[in-house]
Amino acid sequence: MVVAVAAGFLAFKPFQSSMSPLAIPEAAAGRSEAAPRPINANAVAYHTRDARMNAAKDEARATLPRFLALLNSSAPGTYAVKFPLTQNGATEHIWLQVDSHRDGVFRGRLANKPLNGSAYKAGDAMTVPASEIGDWSVTDRDVIYGGYTARVALADMPEDRAKAFAKRFRD
Repeated sequence: MVVAVAAGFLAFKPFQSSMSPLAIPEAAAGRSEAAPRPINANAVAYHTRDARMNAAKDEARATLPRFLALLNSSAPGTYAVKFPLTQNGATEHIWLQVDSHRDGVFRGRLANKPLNGSAYKAGDAMTVPASEIGDWSVTDRDVIYGGYTARVALADMPEDRAKAFAKRFRD
């Protein structure tokens, strides 16, 4: 599952589906080959040039100092960052539950089971440079701060799941 705090997303390139260990569905009838494609209730595949997703990643990167300030303040909550994880020639963007940040590197545990292979599993310890971060979130009870890529993914998820998540996001 690509979701820990909210919806996840996968990056894909045209025609990758036949080579990827994860079967990315064909585009819906009448839709562009670059259109988002739901994988399951928690994951949506996006083209690497998807403008909405790239804008959300830019916003997350621009607001990363806010995330770091919250993390350093020891405010209550579950802290997570999203980063690209590649295995078997396919890249998915997955959440890391953050334990610490030092010298530009996040340390934590994979918050989800990767979809593109079995080399990693939920709970595995990992380190991720801040330069690779594509999103961040802080979850405190029923409220989620950040989660910019997850907010974009809401439009492409099943309506009931999207409504449940949408109520939780705050700025």
